[in-house]
Amino acid sequence: MRGNPLVFLGLFSITWVHSSVMPAGMIFTDVTIQAGITHPHVPSTLGSGSPLQWQHNMVTGGAAAEDFDGDGWLDLLVLGGHQRPPYLYMNNRDGTFSNEAVLRGIQFQMFTPAGAAAADFDNDGDIDICVTEQFGPHYLLINDGMGYFAPSSTTQLSWPAEMGASPSWGDVDNDGLLDLAIAAWSPSRAGGENPGNLVVYRNNGGGDLMAYPFRTQPYREVYSFTPRFADLNNDLRQDLPVTNDFRRSQIYMNQGDSLFERGTPINGTGRDENGMGSAIGDYDNDGDLDWFVSSIFDSVPNPEFNWGITGNRLYRNRGDGTFEDVTEMAGVRNGNWGWGSGFGDLDNDGDLDLYQVNGWPDDWAGDEIIEKWNNKPAVLFENLGNGTFTETAMTSGVDHHGQGRGVILFDPDNNGKLDIFLTNNQALVRNGQTWDRLPALPVLYRNDTDNGNHWLKVGLEGSPPFHSHGIGSRVYIRTSSGLQMRELHASSGYMAQEAGRIAHFGLGEAMVVEEVRAEWVNGDATLVMGIGVDQAVTLQSPVAKISSRKVEVGDQVTAMVADDVPKLQILKWVIGNTEHDDPVTYTFNTPGEETLRLNRLAPDGETLLYSEIYRIQVLASDNKVPAPFWLGLD
Repeated sequence: MRGNPLVFLGLFSITWVHSSVMPAGMIFTDVTIQAGITHPHVPSTLGSGSPLQWQHNMVTGGAAAEDFDGDGWLDLLVLGGHQRPPYLYMNNRDGTFSNEAVLRGIQFQMFTPAGAAAADFDNDGDIDICVTEQFGPHYLLINDGMGYFAPSSTTQLSWPAEMGASPSWGDVDNDGLLDLAIAAWSPSRAGGENPGNLVVYRNNGGGDLMAYPFRTQPYREVYSFTPRFADLNNDLRQDLPVTNDFRRSQIYMNQGDSLFERGTPINGTGRDENGMGSAIGDYDNDGDLDWFVSSIFDSVPNPEFNWGITGNRLYRNRGDGTFEDVTEMAGVRNGNWGWGSGFGDLDNDGDLDLYQVNGWPDDWAGDEIIEKWNNKPAVLFENLGNGTFTETAMTSGVDHHGQGRGVILFDPDNNGKLDIFLTNNQALVRNGQTWDRLPALPVLYRNDTDNGNHWLKVGLEGSPPFHSHGIGSRVYIRTSSGLQMRELHASSGYMAQEAGRIAHFGLGEAMVVEEVRAEWVNGDATLVMGIGVDQAVTLQSPVAKISSRKVEVGDQVTAMVADDVPKLQILKWVIGNTEHDDPVTYTFNTPGEETLRLNRLAPDGETLLYSEIYRIQVLASDNKVPAPFWLGLD
C-alpha cells in the first residue's frame, strides 16, 4: 500500500560540511549467547595438530542480515561450516533470535559453504538468498513471501565451479531485476564453458539467472574474493569493484548494455597487495562513494613469505570514478591480516566509521605464522570528521580476538544504533606442541553507546520498473550539520552482507531532518521535508505517467498522475517558475535536461505532503543526449 512520505518544500542547493569532532566514546557489549546465537562455524578439519589440507578452507564464514519474514525486524542467516546446514536465526523482537532453518525449509547440508547475500532478486517484494559453495553448485533460495523457502523452489548455479567466495546482488541494467556476481579464489583460468573466477549472472526474469560475458575486453580474473556493486562515477549505473588477492584488485565501469570496461589501470586503484574485504561508503560526506580494501599489514616481514606487507587501502573518490590513495593520511593502514569490513555510523555523529576483522591460521611454516596472526584484535576506526580516523576497538569493547571473517553492521533491535555481527572461521588453540582447530561461535556486539545522538533510517518502496527496495538508488539528507548520502545496495563486504537496502544516518545533535531526497536509478526523485528524528521512514517511487522522456526541441510532453492517487490530495505541477493543474501538457523550447515537479498537497491546498521530480531530456539539433547524473550532486 502506498502512503504519503511526509513533507517537502522544494529543491535545495548542496553544500558539503565537514566537522571535526573528538571521539565521545562508543560502548559495545558481547550478547552472543544471551541473544540465542549458539551454533559455531565448523572448520573442515578438526583435532589436535591436524593441518588443513587446503588454504581455501580457512577463508570461509558467511552470513547475511535481512528481514526474511517481512515483520520489520532484521533476521540472520549464518552458514554453519563444513558439512553443516545453514542456520536461520529469526528475530524474536526482544533482543533474542531462534533458529528456524528447518521449519522454514532451509535444511540442505553443504560441504564447504562460503558466503551469502540476500535480496529481492525476482522483484516480488520479499527477500531471497544466495549461498555460495566452495566447490559448487551455489544455491538460490526463493522466498514464498512469508519467510519460508521450499526445497522444491531452490535453484542451483554452476559457476564458478571451484573455490567459490563472496556473492553480491546489483541491478546492472536498471530494469528492477537484480543480477548476481560471484567470485572465486582460484588460480584457474576461463576456458571452454568455464566463465572464470568472476561470474556475472544476468537476471532474465521469471527466476532465470544466466551467466554472460560481461567484459568489453577479455581479462582473466584469478584469486577473486569480493565483488561489490556501486556507482563510482555518478552516472546512475552500477559499477563493479572487485577485491582480488596478489595485487589484482579491479574496478569494472558500467558502460551500459550490461557491459563493463576494466578501469583499474587509469583510475588510481589496484594498489592493495592482497585484496580481501571491501567496504564502500561516503566516509568524507562529499557526495561520492569511496572504497576501502582490507589487506595484510606485516610490520616484521619474512622474505620467504609471498604476501604483501603494506596493509589496507582507502581509495578516496575524486567525484568522477578516479581515486587517490589516502590510506596513510586517514590512518587506516594496519588491520593485521584483514578480512571482512564495513562502513557504518556507529556513534550516530554524522559520519561513517569503519570496522574490520582479521586472522590467519596456516601452520605450513610451523608456529611463526600462527603466532603472528592468530588472536590479533579486530580494529574499529572511528571517523573524526576531518578525513582521518582513530583506532578505538579496545576502549569500545569490540577488539575481538579470533579468526574473524565476515562483518555485518545492522540494527536488529530497531533502536537506531548499529550493532556488529561477525563470523569466525575457527578457533585455534595451542595443545602442547600442536594446535587444535575447533568450531568457533560468531559474535554479536550490541551497541550500548549513550551519547544522546539522533538517527534516521530511510527505506524505499519501488513500483515497476524500479526495484521493490530501490537497490542502486541513493538517499540524501540535509540537517543543520550538512548533507549525507547513502547508496542502497545488496552486496557483500566479504562473505557476509548487511541489510544495505536500509539507509541509516547518524544525525548528531540535530533535532530535525530538514530535507530528504530519494533519487531513483532513472534520475527521478521523491522529496520530503521536515522529518522528525529517531524514526524509520519509507519513500515511494514516482508513479506519474509521462508521455515521453526524450523529446526534440518544440515537442510536447504530457504528464498526469497515476490512477491510484488518494482522492483528497490536491495535485500541482511546477515547470520552470509556473504552476499547472493535473494533467499538464508542456512544450520545451530549449535543449538540455528539464524537470517536472509534482507537488502533492493536503486538502487545505497549502500543506505540501511530498514532491516528485521527473527528468526530461530535450535533444539538441545534433541529437546528443545530455549525460545522466545524480541531481543530488548539483
